[in-house]
Amino acid sequence: MTVLLIDQASLRGGGELAVHHPMGAGHEQALAQMAREFYERSDSHAETESLASNITLDDGDLIWHSGDGHDLLFTVVDVSGTLLVRALERSSEGWVTVADRPVDPRDAASTAHAVWQLISLLTA
Repeated sequence: MTVLLIDQASLRGGGELAVHHPMGAGHEQALAQMAREFYERSDSHAETESLASNITLDDGDLIWHSGDGHDLLFTVVDVSGTLLVRALERSSEGWVTVADRPVDPRDAASTAHAVWQLISLLTA
């Protein structure tokens, strides 16, 4: 297991130190399934099989490519004993934290659900 320390001071202006908990292929597959189910239930004509191409697993983090240049990065971190999925948006200064949700990263489906909620919120 790779453990990376992320200096959150540069992301949030605070002094907290977060420990990275890498996600894996199971998380990527669960997010792709969540997206497919959403689009199949909606009246959208999106090609649901190609939704997996919107997701990249990069060094234990998930990146959602929305197609309009609004990419979101999702990482799981432990901040002071609380496990969070952290959503970051790309800005001119790099990736900036925009939202956190508590998660249990051992449960890929519930983590994907939290990530999908954040995607829906941040791309609306």
